[in-house]
Amino acid sequence: MIIGWTIDKTNNVFRGTIIYSGKLKKLAKRVSGLNKRIRHSSFPLLVVSLVLNVSLVALILNKTVFDNNPESTSQTRHPYLSKRVFIENQNDVLINFMSLRSSLNEYTSSAKDKVGIYFEYLPSGTSIGINDKKEIRLSSLAKVPTVMATYKLIEQDKLTEDKLLVIQEQHRDSQFGSLWRKEPGDKITVSEAARLAIIESDNTAHNLLLANLPGGEIDKVYSSLDIPLNKSDGGYPIISAKSYSSILRSLYLSSYLSREYSNKILEIMTGTIYKDKVPALLPSSVKVAHKVGVYQRQPPAISAYSDCGIIYVPNRPYLVCMMIEGTENDAVRYMSETSKIIYDYVSTVKGGL
Repeated sequence: MIIGWTIDKTNNVFRGTIIYSGKLKKLAKRVSGLNKRIRHSSFPLLVVSLVLNVSLVALILNKTVFDNNPESTSQTRHPYLSKRVFIENQNDVLINFMSLRSSLNEYTSSAKDKVGIYFEYLPSGTSIGINDKKEIRLSSLAKVPTVMATYKLIEQDKLTEDKLLVIQEQHRDSQFGSLWRKEPGDKITVSEAARLAIIESDNTAHNLLLANLPGGEIDKVYSSLDIPLNKSDGGYPIISAKSYSSILRSLYLSSYLSREYSNKILEIMTGTIYKDKVPALLPSSVKVAHKVGVYQRQPPAISAYSDCGIIYVPNRPYLVCMMIEGTENDAVRYMSETSKIIYDYVSTVKGGL
């Protein structure tokens, strides 16, 4: 701690009153001794003294700030513990989710064989699963891993965001998105194709990205995150709510892509035009980074719907992935109402021990 610091113009020295111990105390003594020698020395030595004195001040201030930061000190003393446990407001970490688990079980009791739900509270990692290993067709949820594989190549300098992709007739798909209206031969950048593939779930944009990826790049995303990608009887990829949550978690923790690109993809996901399921009944001020999946079939065949994302409740972000087999009306109702139950609980429950 510095009690006082003055300049003695007569003797060309800096004077400080310092109370400290250990290495800093030894350094202070050395500087004090050097100051005494300066009284009858040349100007260059004064410069050396100035540098040493400034360095001493910096060391003292840095150690003082560090010692006054309990969080930093605690993390240093317990280097093998998660940083989560050192958060000052533990009320946002230590939350009992038993009541929420009961509410979700009760709400979905009449449709458990059709619904799969996985919830994870990101500050603590606490999770709730309801039929969360039920697998349905991957459908448009696949577009997020495709975009991740694309940005992995950009990260490795094997691709650039401004590279132009040429739309060919075989890429055009009118089922989802608006890019199919472009004529064959028209061009679009990689970054715009990635944006449309997520925001509009644009099939044409997704096809362009797939055509531009070397073989095996998408498989690397799943294998790196240890996600099993099984196949249905018809040979189509199927996935569970719990397994797909690894995609979202990897973006949130920036464990597969750099912080820059993980954040970019999540930001794009907040702008999706499909808001009738998970975000439907939530306050508009709450950011939701999510992706929907739709596999529609003509009755009596069963359609499948999914919506997975991260809900950014201030200081209490959580991940939710919901999948349902049934009609679109069933999907909209179950997903929006389940999402509201979760949000109401997380945003209002009191935490702490």
